Amino acid sequence: MRIRSMLKAGGVTASALAVCVAVATGARAAGYEMKTDDGNPGGKLSFDSDGDRAEVCDIQADGWSAVAYVIDSSGSTRYAFRASGNGNCAERSADDGGRYNLGDGDYYTFRVCLDHDGSGSGDDRFCDSARWQA
Repeated sequence: MRIRSMLKAGGVTASALAVCVAVATGARAAGYEMKTDDGNPGGKLSFDSDGDRAEVCDIQADGWSAVAYVIDSSGSTRYAFRASGNGNCAERSADDGGRYNLGDGDYYTFRVCLDHDGSGSGDDRFCDSARWQA
């Protein structure tokens, strides 16, 4: 009788644990991340489709800025933003409205690069890109 109770309690605990793991895993399924392609990455871009939250971070004290681009299916840059200075990040999300509110279910190309002079003249280096769903 005691063994039956223990097995029953263990089954309930295992079921509860499985539900918690499934919920926690599902919450992170919408998140993406990539870093610049230099040997010691100096920039990082993360995106979470829940709220269209994009964050770019400068993760190295090297004098370069991290620049992020969100590009639509036609190849046009929807928006770009940057973070400068080691440890600094910048964020954009659907809460900012307009072009930052991406179409649910649509795919966009996300790109992260390093820029040395901050001129926005297209001299980006060490870029990485991926196609992610909003």
